[in-house]
Amino acid sequence: MATITNNRSNLMTDPLRNFRFLVTFTAQTNPSTAVTNLASTTAVMGFTSVSGMAVTTDSIPYREGGYNTTVHQIPGQTTFAPITLQRGLILGTSKNWAWMRNMFATVQGGAGSRGVAENFRCDLDIAVLSHPIPGVGGEGAGDLTPPTDHVAMRFKVYNCWPTSIAYSDLNAGDNALFVEQMTLVHEGFDVNFGTALTAAGQASSVFGDVGVAATASSGGGGGGARSAVVN
Repeated sequence: MATITNNRSNLMTDPLRNFRFLVTFTAQTNPSTAVTNLASTTAVMGFTSVSGMAVTTDSIPYREGGYNTTVHQIPGQTTFAPITLQRGLILGTSKNWAWMRNMFATVQGGAGSRGVAENFRCDLDIAVLSHPIPGVGGEGAGDLTPPTDHVAMRFKVYNCWPTSIAYSDLNAGDNALFVEQMTLVHEGFDVNFGTALTAAGQASSVFGDVGVAATASSGGGGGGARSAVVN
């Protein structure tokens, strides 16, 4: 007799949602003041979207003499698309602009911008949170500490720095929010996947480069992490 499989949906078979995520900036060794402020744990704000998580490896066609039926395809250079972060502008949150201004001063040699040995790059941690909330952790301590959520998937983006910041148009006839959009270039990312809807089954925050990126918790970077949570 054939076995009947129950194909009804459950929490483990539901695809991940794309509207609950947590973005954290992590300072590297000897960060500049702008990066240290960017990664401060006292700066919490929500991004409305994160886009551009993509990697592409170019192919090099190679035709071999005497083998005329097929062209060989050889892996070439790998490129990572820029990442765009978008948020509604909040009063007093000027850290993104300060980071971009620091980059401008870096290339222009502006006075008082940063020391020659100060690092303008940082790492980015993007945690995709489960929904409905499994409840593996407790509530946060006030507005500046987000609750402990179950992390279903985690991206680690390396060596980020901003190439552009753009602001939405001002129009007295609109009924809309004032939006800030920041584009970051980087040198690659890694991905960890969760395995179960338990605390032990969360996506690990440890990647293959352990010990490379310096964070405040490890005492290496002198900077903390800025979290941006969207519920």
